[in-house]
Amino acid sequence: MTKHHTAVRVGVLLVAFALSGGFLLHVATAAAAEGNRFDATFHESTASVTNRIADLGTFQLINTASGTVEGRGAATMVLSVTQDRSVQPCGPGSWTNAGIRRIVLPDGVLILRATAYVCQSASGPVATETWTVDGASSTGVFAGARGSGEGTVDIPTATSSLSGKLKLAGS
Repeated sequence: MTKHHTAVRVGVLLVAFALSGGFLLHVATAAAAEGNRFDATFHESTASVTNRIADLGTFQLINTASGTVEGRGAATMVLSVTQDRSVQPCGPGSWTNAGIRRIVLPDGVLILRATAYVCQSASGPVATETWTVDGASSTGVFAGARGSGEGTVDIPTATSSLSGKLKLAGS
C-alpha cells in the first residue's frame, strides 16, 4: 500500500470516527434533555369564584384538578388565578391571567407560577401561558427545582396541558 493510500484510509477513518463521536454526543445530549422534560394534563373544576369585574375589573378563581404528569403518574392540582378583565391583549373578550399551580405528586409538591393571555377562538376562550418553577416553594424531590415552559387551557373543556423543562436540584 502506498503512503497516499494509507493517508487516505487514515483520513477516512478519522472522519468516520469524528462523525460517530458527534452522533453519540448528540444522542447523549438528546437523552439528557429528554430526562428534563415536563409534560402534564389536567381536567379542572371550579371550586371558588370572586367576581369583581363590575367595580375592580378583576375576577378571581380557584380550580381543583386531577390528571397525570408524564413519567410521574397521577397528580392533583390546585390553581389560584386572578384575571384582569380591564385589559384586552388580543381583542374584545380577552384578558390576562396571573396564577399559581400547586401540583401534588407522591414524591413532592411542585409549584408553578404562570402568566397567560386568554383569547377568544372559534370554540371559546383559550388561555396560552408561560410558567416558571418556584423551587423555593416546592417540596420533596421538587425542592430547589428549576424550569419553565408553556401551557394551554381550553376553557370550554376545562382541560389544561403543560410542557417544558424541569431540572431537579440534585440532578
